[in-house]
Amino acid sequence: MDEGLPPRIPFLPDKILPHDGGCVVTGMEGELLWLDRTLNPMGEVSVPHPMRIHHATVTDGALHAMWLDRELLLAFMGSLPLGSQENGTTRANLRTAINTPKNHHPAGNRWSHSLDAEPMALAGKGDVLVFELYRRGLYSISTNAEERWRMPSPTWQYSKRRPRNEETVALHQLEKDFIIVSRGGHVQRRSTDSGQLLEEYVLEGVEGPVEHHYRHGTHELVATAHGEVYWLQAGNVHQRVLLSGPIQHAAWDDHLPGWRIAGWREEVVLGATVSDRKPTREIPIHIHLNGERPLVLFNDGTWANSQF
Repeated sequence: MDEGLPPRIPFLPDKILPHDGGCVVTGMEGELLWLDRTLNPMGEVSVPHPMRIHHATVTDGALHAMWLDRELLLAFMGSLPLGSQENGTTRANLRTAINTPKNHHPAGNRWSHSLDAEPMALAGKGDVLVFELYRRGLYSISTNAEERWRMPSPTWQYSKRRPRNEETVALHQLEKDFIIVSRGGHVQRRSTDSGQLLEEYVLEGVEGPVEHHYRHGTHELVATAHGEVYWLQAGNVHQRVLLSGPIQHAAWDDHLPGWRIAGWREEVVLGATVSDRKPTREIPIHIHLNGERPLVLFNDGTWANSQF
């Protein structure tokens, strides 16, 4: 049995977002739990908004998040200070408030806005946020919610149209620009200052609709819904593997060097000198790199030391 592991997450975890003082874990029902650098809780579980956070980033001393409930057709975007533990309204109150003047917002927010379209992607760096709303546009705001610019939604030059090809699956903010990746495997590089298109290209060698896209310097990891994973280095396919199903998360590890992947009931490494897969008892949802001791978080909230 693994010893010295962090305490179990007391809800169904969804995402882990690191920051300088530790990280925050989000849950499938809108839960938040702040952890310190040793992955121990810094307080109690809170539910500032009873909706799942679909996209989030931690920057400029705050958690910036986009909440979405497809059943209730509600979406919100807001900012919470780091460590906030306020509880908001219930989902029943959200439901009864539909079509009334009352509009519930996340508790403890610095600012919050209701959205009139589904949030597709969000990225942040410094005091700048960039995000996209489905068929509404591409936007940039400051972290205090002041608008910087807005642009029409990206359009893509596809020789063959396929369902959902134009959906955005990833948005990465770099130093002076950002990139958007579409489900069809196309990439646009745009200016952070203006949103103007600078470059468009195709993820060479990638087949099938893109489900996830991760980036670290010149290294990219592209995963499809069918379990195909491509490691691209400087735009070229470095490795390709077919896994047992869709992946949940991936992280670049400088110690390998290479990618660590939370797959479908398996843990995977794609490294410069080692590539291997090992089965897991539950579905891993996150790989947490904690110095030389990588940890795996499972969908039941338990932790385990990496098998690699």
